[in-house]
Amino acid sequence: MQAVTRLGLRSHAFARHVYQKIAAVTIGALFVSGPGKRLRASVARRHPPFATPDVEVAIVAHVYYLDLFDEILECRSMLPGTVPLHVTVPSDRLEEAERLLGNVPGLTIHPCENRGRDIAPFVMLLQSGILDGFDAVLKLHTKRSPHLLDGEVRRKLLFAMLCGERNAAIRTVAMFEDPTTGIVGWEACYRTAPPYWMANEARVREVSARMNAAASVRLGFFEGSMFWFRPSALAAVNDLALSMDDFESENGQVDGTLHHTLERCFTIAAWARGFVVRDLQGRRLP
Repeated sequence: MQAVTRLGLRSHAFARHVYQKIAAVTIGALFVSGPGKRLRASVARRHPPFATPDVEVAIVAHVYYLDLFDEILECRSMLPGTVPLHVTVPSDRLEEAERLLGNVPGLTIHPCENRGRDIAPFVMLLQSGILDGFDAVLKLHTKRSPHLLDGEVRRKLLFAMLCGERNAAIRTVAMFEDPTTGIVGWEACYRTAPPYWMANEARVREVSARMNAAASVRLGFFEGSMFWFRPSALAAVNDLALSMDDFESENGQVDGTLHHTLERCFTIAAWARGFVVRDLQGRRLP
């Protein structure tokens, strides 16, 4: 309701917001349903596989809901070979995670404090340098968003669009053969309308100044914080030298926290270092 209020009932952004909600719970729900997945798989089998691009690939995923981990593995199965998978898990779920996931090949589990949702653990991994050797990394998380009507469908749609079909995934990875490509995401989740600043604009500008990116500040981010990225494109995020203590303790917040701020800063970090943000068709996004 807060988002709807900020968008304004008569604005173009509000109309698009409503359309996307309706599409997600109708067409989107059918697209990610069992029959929808089988139909997409049948169509995909009719096409020969694309050649594997010369790109080093990894996946990083924050797995708060362990019962959704199979969806992450399904995404990985669409990529050639056994792509390294770095998973962050809240420390209080580490024992269960090791029991359930310990035998998965190519998997590294990183325990973390339960704060900053998927963003804080992601930033800590970035700062560790463990992703530096990769050209293209897929950022996912087990998003449920119980406060949203379309939360479950939205997660499944993002997984499907970012890495739900082999040739489409290979085509996305191939974009990173171009050294200017910094971030690639699903355009349907790309937000540029001013109301999507929500309660975060002042803090985004403050953080951008700390990244020496003040001149690159404009609203354009992938809502839901799932996308493909080049680790070097987010070097400015590392320059913030954040710690877990900088993130607010978990209290069910839906806006106004550091992790909501950083969600809007990843593209700014990429633009500041001269990288391009693209959609899944390779088009440059503003």
